[in-house]
Amino acid sequence: MPLNKLDADPKNVRKSYSKDGIKELAATIRADGYRLLQNIIVRKGEKRGRFFVTAGGRRLAALTQLAEAGEIAKDFPVECKERDGDDATEISLIENSSREAMLPIEEYEAYRALADEGKSVEDIAARFGTTENFVRRRLALARVSPALLELFRNDEMSFEQLSAFTVSDDHEKQVEVWNSLPTWNRDSRSIKSALQSEAVKASDNRIKFIGGIEVYEAAGGTVRRDLFDEQNSGYALDVTLVEKLVAAQLEDEAEKVRAEGWNWVECVQAFPSEAHSMPRVYPETVPLTDEQQAERQRLETEYDELAERIEAGVADDEAETRVQAFKSDWRRWRTRKRPTTLPTSPRPDATS
Repeated sequence: MPLNKLDADPKNVRKSYSKDGIKELAATIRADGYRLLQNIIVRKGEKRGRFFVTAGGRRLAALTQLAEAGEIAKDFPVECKERDGDDATEISLIENSSREAMLPIEEYEAYRALADEGKSVEDIAARFGTTENFVRRRLALARVSPALLELFRNDEMSFEQLSAFTVSDDHEKQVEVWNSLPTWNRDSRSIKSALQSEAVKASDNRIKFIGGIEVYEAAGGTVRRDLFDEQNSGYALDVTLVEKLVAAQLEDEAEKVRAEGWNWVECVQAFPSEAHSMPRVYPETVPLTDEQQAERQRLETEYDELAERIEAGVADDEAETRVQAFKSDWRRWRTRKRPTTLPTSPRPDATS
């Protein structure tokens, strides 16, 4: 039948279609040379020479979209089966309700077969009108132990549980984790945690402290991405490097604290339990020495003179730089004015 002679059937029980679904279907029709794998079922229309599409409304919408895009002719020949109009509602109901979607593992096996033939992820996604990330998620099931795939096939495991195992390539460990976890604690989070016990998740406080997983990657660290995690944050596999970066960041922070005048600054990864029994020591203001007071007065006088020259417009090019240096010195003097009463060596009863 010519495409432009086909109309949506008011007796078709399905009245709405998603735009994305029609776009994906059009992509599959395009990839197969604009052919339909399943004929459209039609009945005679109310006007001579026209036909209602009783079953195949999505295919009609996809073909119409391709025609509007100029990819096929408006009178493109469409293979159809004609049925009696009295059975239209029943036929439409059967076609829309008697279908069962493929299992994710079946999609994975199909995509893997195409990948083995040399087709790229991009080609597979275009062929089936889906996203590249969707294809990668299905292909990621290749990481899962065949024994666990069989459990899923036999309805002994949910897809959420199955997808959790893609964070590891160790089939033996995967089976071990599944068998070791109690049935009430086999959620995806528990599975991932057990499989990645030696890795550091991107949401870990240590990763956040160093500035994020990107900082770790920039330092040469390896990351395992979880394709089924919408944030796709991943895991840091080099725990030693993570600890090294954390130690360096802690030391940078410690230098800032030392600059405040504290005599004892010690870096630890976690707050020590014994510290809870230690008294807190606060800084105390002490007077400056005669020499410090004289130096401070000299700096204030020079600063005022420079400020006057800048305001009068007679200062040289280095005046502004010198003023900034004075401000920095002034902050140091304020720090020196508030030294601590801590001893020069650590002592259990004097920490802060």
